[in-house]
Amino acid sequence: MKQLCILCLLLPLSAVAQLDGERFLKSCASMLATNRKAASMFYTNTKREKIRHDTSSATAQSYRSRAFTYLWQSNYEEAALWLEKTGDNYPKEHGIVGELYLSKLQDYPRALHHLDAYDALTPNFDDMISNNPVSYLRGLTYRSLGDHSKAIEQFCLGIDSLAIKHGAEWVNYKHFVSRAISYIATQQPEKALTDLDKATKNFSRSALVAYHRGRAFLQLNRTIEARTAFQDASFFFKALRAERTGDYQEDDFNPVYEDEIDEALANLKTQTR
Repeated sequence: MKQLCILCLLLPLSAVAQLDGERFLKSCASMLATNRKAASMFYTNTKREKIRHDTSSATAQSYRSRAFTYLWQSNYEEAALWLEKTGDNYPKEHGIVGELYLSKLQDYPRALHHLDAYDALTPNFDDMISNNPVSYLRGLTYRSLGDHSKAIEQFCLGIDSLAIKHGAEWVNYKHFVSRAISYIATQQPEKALTDLDKATKNFSRSALVAYHRGRAFLQLNRTIEARTAFQDASFFFKALRAERTGDYQEDDFNPVYEDEIDEALANLKTQTR
């Protein structure tokens, strides 16, 4: 009789447990389906997202935020539309607009247009955009357009303005690398090596610097030094990759890949056989 009573008590509990289990499974399935959907906004907070999309208040921040949102969604046509609106309505935003065209959209004519417009606001001063002088970003733009002579001219303006203000030791080593790349492109390896020596003083474990030192040495037919430089580049690349996760690049504007370094070393081995 006791066993029958216990069984009667357990049966409802079992049914409830089974029902809860089914609800749990349905909940999990619903959650997985939701997670498979592409995220449509930066933040889960609806009020904050509404503020980001609010262009009725007509502020530089609201226009810029709208452009950033479209960039994040890979809707590049709308992003460009809002970047243009931002620059047209808020001239001080020309700088960040130009940088975005350069770094995110690779639209170099538009990048140059906005960087020039930003620089024209204060023609006697090399304004900063993020952590770079506007002239440095113009140098990168000219280089991307294939005009290395103008690129060098702009890199010199940017580097000199920082060196005069803070000292050469405080110039970002990547700035020296960018100018060195254009020196190599215009067959001026000695000037490139001078810049790369300065870059090494500011960051001695750079695979980026070592790789381009190897390229400059090759132009001078100094193959032994070139091989050493490429070997250093390979070592530093592996060491930095071990320290960081993902597809790490020292400089997004000057990417170097392990395959390129390996190919440079392989070509040197072939030449010395």
